[in-house]
Order: sequence, then structure tokens, then C-alpha cells
Amino acid sequence: MGTKSGAYQDVYIKREDEMVSLKNDVTDFCKKYIKPVHPKDWDWSIRDFENPKNDPTAAEARAIANVVFKDLNDKKHTDVDLSTMNNVHAIKAYLDPKSKHEAFNMEEFAFALKVELEHGRIKEVNVTNNHPFLTAMIALAHMTESLTYYKRLKVMEAEGEIYEIIRKIESSPVGKEKWYKELGKAEQELNEARAGLAERLARMDDIPVLKIIGD
Repeated sequence: MGTKSGAYQDVYIKREDEMVSLKNDVTDFCKKYIKPVHPKDWDWSIRDFENPKNDPTAAEARAIANVVFKDLNDKKHTDVDLSTMNNVHAIKAYLDPKSKHEAFNMEEFAFALKVELEHGRIKEVNVTNNHPFLTAMIALAHMTESLTYYKRLKVMEAEGEIYEIIRKIESSPVGKEKWYKELGKAEQELNEARAGLAERLARMDDIPVLKIIGD
């Protein structure tokens, strides 16, 4: 397998009848599943994710989702048994490539992967080593508690930005014009985030309700 390492914990999973170390196969995984849909800069172990132009794409999210979806539907006796995941039926419906909302779901999943890459090489505390599969597991762990998690996160972040801008306006004796412009942009972002959440709620009709809510 590949030689990239750095994640704190090693986990082995059976993929195509071979035991794979998720700690060490970032490049191998990306070469097999990411490169076909993202030929340029396909290796997540070295991609500069701090640059927004390198954010995970919907096509990459779809490739990763297909791997996870297959694992969810295969019976495997390994340390990683995705079938035991809370609300697994809802997650399977969300990742189902035949979902009528598949395009919307994969755009959202790409954003979720972007958010959870903070657990990889972007920050000093590297847990996932930027492994697409482990990054997806973190995202799905949040989504087992609420499939609206990432849409609500956007709303919360926009609201927090507006709060801080208002504080600056109130405390700044000069330069308020600049902050009023920033406030206008932030309010637009909040409106878009709220619209995104409303759209997520409207596209839940093919996803089973969560059986387990909260801790």
C-alpha cells in the first residue's frame, strides 16, 4: 500500500478482499477513486486544501460516497463495520446513487468533506491524514445525528459573522462604512444559507426519519 502516514490511530478495513490500512493508503485510495474524476491534483495527501480553489468537488464526493455506500451494503467481518452506524438506513438513502436528490446531496457532501478536512493536514493536529474515507466517516458521524447538520452549520456561521460585525460597528469610532459593507455581504450570505437549509428540508422526502435522536 502507500507510504503516507501521520494519523494517530491505524484502522484496517477489508476492501475487495484485501485488508487495507487506512493510515497508510491515502495516495492509493486517491489514485483509485479520486484520480478518475479529478485527474489534476488528485492526491489528497499533498493537495493544498487551504486554497478554496482546491475544495473537494461534487464529483469527488460522489466517488467517495459510492465507496462508502458499497461498504454499507457489503457484509464484512472487519474492525470497521459501517452497518452498525446509528440511523444507517437514513445514511444509506442519503448516499444512494439512485436518489432523486443525488446531485443536491453530493454538493452538500462535498461541503461536509471540506469542513471535516480540518481534522487532517490543514491543522497541526492531524487525525485523518486527509484520507477521503476517514474524512467521510467524520462527516457521516455528524449526519447520523442530523442530516441538516451542515446546512445549519452554514446558517450558524453566517449569524456569528453578523454578530461580530455589528460589535465592530458599535465599537469603532471611525471606519464604520467599511463594516456596513461587510454587514451587507454577511446578511446576503445568511439569506443564502437559510435558503440552503430550507431546500435541504424540502429534499428529505426519500430519506427515512432518524430512529435515534440526540445522544
